[in-house]
Formats: sequence, C-alpha cells, structure tokens
Amino acid sequence: MEEDIKKNNTGGVKFKTLDAVRALATMMVFIFHAGYLLPSFINQSNKFGLGKFIYVGGTVGVSVFFVLSGFLLFYQLYKKKEGLDAEKVKDYTRKRLLRILPLYYFSLFFIVFVFKRDMIFAQDGLRSIIYNLFFIRGIKGANGGGTITINPVYWSLIVEMHFYFFLPIFYYIFNKYKKVSLFFILALLGILYRIIIVTKLGNPSMQLLRFTPANFDFFAFGMLGAYLYVNHSKLLNFLGKAHSQIICLSVFLLFIYFYDLDFLPTLSYIFAATLLGIITILCILSFLSNEQSFLGKLFTSTPVLFVGKISFSIFIWHTVVINQFGGTALSSATQFILDAFVTLVVSTISYYAIEAPFLKLKSKFDSRAKKLMLTDSVF
Repeated sequence: MEEDIKKNNTGGVKFKTLDAVRALATMMVFIFHAGYLLPSFINQSNKFGLGKFIYVGGTVGVSVFFVLSGFLLFYQLYKKKEGLDAEKVKDYTRKRLLRILPLYYFSLFFIVFVFKRDMIFAQDGLRSIIYNLFFIRGIKGANGGGTITINPVYWSLIVEMHFYFFLPIFYYIFNKYKKVSLFFILALLGILYRIIIVTKLGNPSMQLLRFTPANFDFFAFGMLGAYLYVNHSKLLNFLGKAHSQIICLSVFLLFIYFYDLDFLPTLSYIFAATLLGIITILCILSFLSNEQSFLGKLFTSTPVLFVGKISFSIFIWHTVVINQFGGTALSSATQFILDAFVTLVVSTISYYAIEAPFLKLKSKFDSRAKKLMLTDSVF
C-alpha cells in the first residue's frame, strides 16, 4: 500500500474516491430537499427515526463539500511544497473562476429571467441579485442578503468562493512558518465565532449561523488532511485497512444519527462542526488510501462516479427541478422518481453543454504545472 500511496502522490493517478465523496454529498443534499416525498416510515422527524438521515443530510452533505474543498485545493498548492508567486496566484484564481462562475452565473440568470422575473422589481429583489452576483453574504435577509431566495443552495457557493480567495493567504502563511498548528488555529477561530454568535446574540439569523467563519473547521481539517496525505504514509496505511474503513464509515453514520438532538442545542452548534470535520476527513483519507477494498470498490462503482462527475450541475439544478414539479397531482413516490430522473437528465446536459467546455479551457491555462488527473475542485 505504501507504493500505491507514493504513486498517487507523484504519478498523477486519478482518485476515484474523491468523485465518490462528491457523489455522496450531492445525493445527501438532493434527498434533504426531496425527502418530504418519501414514505412516512422514512420521512419522519423524530429523534431516532430514519428521517434523521434526511433532515440532517443536507447540512452534512454541504459540510462534506467544504471538507473536500479544503483537501483538494490545499493539496493542489502543497503537493510540491513550493511557495506562491504572482503567476501561481493568477493561475489559481483563473482556474477557480472558470470552474465555478460559468454555471453559477448561467443558472442565476436563467432562474431569475425564466422562473422569477417578478423579483427584478420586487422589494429587495434587485439587492438579492446583486448580492449573489458578487458573492456577498447578507446577515439578515435570505440567501445573499435580500428577502427573496434565488436558489437555496447558493449560500454554500458564496461560502466556497470566500474560501477560494482566503486560501492563498492562508497557504502563504503556512508555507512561510511551516506550522501544523495553523490548521488548528483556523478551526479554533470557527469555534470562537460560533461561541460569540450563540452567547452574545439572543436570536441570531440563519445567515449569521452559517456565515463563512462558522465553517472554518471544515476547511481547516480538509487542508490538514491534504498535509497528512502528502507527509504521513504510515497513517494512511493504517487508515486504509479494511477494518479502519468500516470503523470510519460507522462513526460517520452514527454522527448523522445522533446529530442535532434537542438536548444541548447550543453545544451541538458550537462543536458539531469540529467533530464532523474530523470524522469526514478521516473517512476521506481512509478510502483514498485503499480504493481496492470491498467498500472502496463498492463506493467507486461506475454509477456513483458518474454522479460525482456531474455533481456540481446536480447541486445547482436539483432544487429548480423539485420546485417545478412541486404542484403536480402525481403520487409522492412517482414525483420523487421524476425529480431524480429529470435532475439527472438536466444535470447531464448542463455538464456537457456548460461545464465541460470551460473545464477544457481551464486545463489549457495550466501551462506551468504537470497535468494531474486528480480532480481539483469540490464540484
């Protein structure tokens, strides 16, 4: 396994696990939004029912995206342990913008001009559009600062974009001082922010509760995972053992099952992100270290990898599809299947028509670095 890990670090091998993680997170978010259509024995909100995996899935799915983003983007900068210069920062910024902006802006204008034309002249409508255009996170209004939500998933993309611009600064500091403690300091800042929010504000808005600093833990442990992946092959060999994968996956599922219970909600909000960040990156490292195990092969099957490939489009379009079929007279089961099918069709078209051309353009700009097969974005 050490030879495999070494090859992965230097040989440009594509890591199927990362696409699988992306697919898992996307499916969790989809089921969160469409879960109300599932049978009542699943779609229930009691503390210990199967519905826990629906109602918590959206939060956990987005959090997994944040951890994955921290891992992938830090790895891209750190894999050769080189510093940053102006050209590298320019190249990094160009690739980030080419990856996110085309589909993001297309979907934003498509939703506004096709489905929500009235919001252009509505109170706070124009402000919501402007806030989303420039990735400004409001602290009172919905989804970007206004009172009108354009797309309920946009808030997480705003957080992602904030991290994209923060990462080069963090990496510059890390590369200068070479202190692993910087990852934990960033996580502690996330904890401190959440403590301030719940102790100093009587009734904080959802925008404040989910503001970028509240998610520092996820990015911090994702970046720490990339550091460990490059430098600690013995740890990876241990995590890659079959029993370690079973333990990591079991702990992840147990966390979801016991997450967000009614008792101690304040402590849950303050520390759950930290715990989830740690568990998630351990799972990623575990399966990334041994993709040939039974579970590894199961999670990297062809259908799962395809969902991972088009996951960004699924993430963007699934709520649009669900909303359009929300008022039909179809049975709940039929509507759920229809939502899933149409989302896959629309997302496949979106990927090949919008994402793929810009992915090719993005690769052309990567003239200085060796072409890697490692997927370099959270989506």
